[in-house]
Amino acid sequence: MRKTRLFLFGLVIGFFFLVLSLPSQSAVELSNTGAEYRFGQVKAPPRPLQWKILNTPHFQIFFYQGLEELAERCRDILEEEAYDRVFPDFKDFYVLTPYRKIRVILFASRKEYQNSQASGLSLDDTSEGVAHILVNRLVIIGQPTLRDLRGVLTHEITHLLTIGPFKDDLLSSLTQGVPGWIAEGLAEYYMPPETRFARREVALRDVVLRDAVDSLEQISQVRGNLHYAEAWSLVEYLANKYGREKLAQMVRAVVREGYTNRTFTRLYGRDLEELWRDWREELKTIYQAGADLPAYSERSTPLLAEYRDQEMVKTAADGRIFFLSNHYGRYYDLCVAEKDQVRSLTEQTVIAYDLSPDGERLVFLSDQEGERKLYLLSLRTGEVAPFHTEVKNPIEVAWSPRGDELAVVANEKGDADLYLVGLDGRVRKRVAGSLEDETSPAWTPDGRGLVFVSPLYGYDQLYLWEGGEVRLLTRQSFHHRKPVWNKEGKLYCLTGDRGYYRPAEVDPATGQSTPVWDFQETALEILPQTTGEFFVVLYNKGRTEIYSTKTPGAERGKNGDG
Repeated sequence: MRKTRLFLFGLVIGFFFLVLSLPSQSAVELSNTGAEYRFGQVKAPPRPLQWKILNTPHFQIFFYQGLEELAERCRDILEEEAYDRVFPDFKDFYVLTPYRKIRVILFASRKEYQNSQASGLSLDDTSEGVAHILVNRLVIIGQPTLRDLRGVLTHEITHLLTIGPFKDDLLSSLTQGVPGWIAEGLAEYYMPPETRFARREVALRDVVLRDAVDSLEQISQVRGNLHYAEAWSLVEYLANKYGREKLAQMVRAVVREGYTNRTFTRLYGRDLEELWRDWREELKTIYQAGADLPAYSERSTPLLAEYRDQEMVKTAADGRIFFLSNHYGRYYDLCVAEKDQVRSLTEQTVIAYDLSPDGERLVFLSDQEGERKLYLLSLRTGEVAPFHTEVKNPIEVAWSPRGDELAVVANEKGDADLYLVGLDGRVRKRVAGSLEDETSPAWTPDGRGLVFVSPLYGYDQLYLWEGGEVRLLTRQSFHHRKPVWNKEGKLYCLTGDRGYYRPAEVDPATGQSTPVWDFQETALEILPQTTGEFFVVLYNKGRTEIYSTKTPGAERGKNGDG
């Protein structure tokens, strides 16, 4: 049986190299970079791709028209941040195997990527990238934010720098390969902490509180946010406990000696099971915040308990509840709940949306066609029409309470900027356009101002624009995310760090934020209601669910949990 598996594996690898060696004919050859012959053949070109190349000391960055600023951003991230974070710890791998420049291929969208020859793994299920270890290259499509771009580039080149030197060993029959928890754990560990997907640590905290941390075999499957977080956390534990220099030794030993208890006992003095148990005990000391508080989910029932994950909840004045849900499949659909009946509103997967003030229309963002675009939906007729705008690559949208314009977050130069867009699609003003990301716009109740989120010294902070200059609102050393106003002009957001986020009230004058929720679960959203109650989206037992609650401060006082 083992010989049969090895024979089949050999056939797959042989076919892979055969495909790479076949000559290809570019549909439209417009440059002499050679890109057309390696990855630029387009099957159904939406436009001719005029490939260019940007050479740096350690990378070759291939890009085409319209991606000039993105290519320069990638150069800066790769050379000034990512390479220096990873390579020094693994430089010994390149003593006998000289370093070869990594090729980085940039695409504007999934649509253009899918029509190319740069495939190897599908990007259908992700907006990130793919590291092709056997051919020393990385494929990236345009990211929603600069934070995403920094994280993805660092994550993927970590794979190439740490595992790439052993590709010949991995192709031989002498090794079992590198388990998923090591490969992905290293990639997550070397990412700048602020670039890691926040939901992953939320999932990790959840299983720690429930004493349900996965086994090493389960983590190595790397099937979702939780496994990525567990893998990162275990690698971080090993680095902190035994020294970061042992990470390279671990990779080399696993490849050359095998993924066995003997290998880990020699390196760490503990076998795999003992290391796993040590790490699990350490987790309990890390995620103490909120662990002793009561669980809100034990005293209340979710509004839509029969549905799967619910996100981005919004409500209309007549009581309709709108939300995104993956109840119908892997991707998020836009749904509405009214009179105990839930139905899907569009056939397109939805990334973001907002309601018009009169509740008659809805604007939503979808990448169903491979590119991020805005659409208008009539809630009376169900008719969907494209919303054509001067802003390219939209990321988020918020409808003004006045009803006459939209706040649109878009990524046109490598980071997310904030624009005001009229209902005719024309840009009226760029509210914020720094070199950092500006996201999560929330209109003031009178429609004259916006609060939004942008990072400062590693933490997300709130900024306020009221028609003039933008001013920094919050300054505390933890994250401030998902701002929202109630009708009376009170400002709320989520505050916290390390996977634990709570609703808090923010003083618009001083920027001081005060938590108003003393329960165990992490809150992912808060939405004030006209009745004085709140909707909160809580993360609990691997699910995201909508709950209704009294005013948080009153709920806290009533239960004596403050």
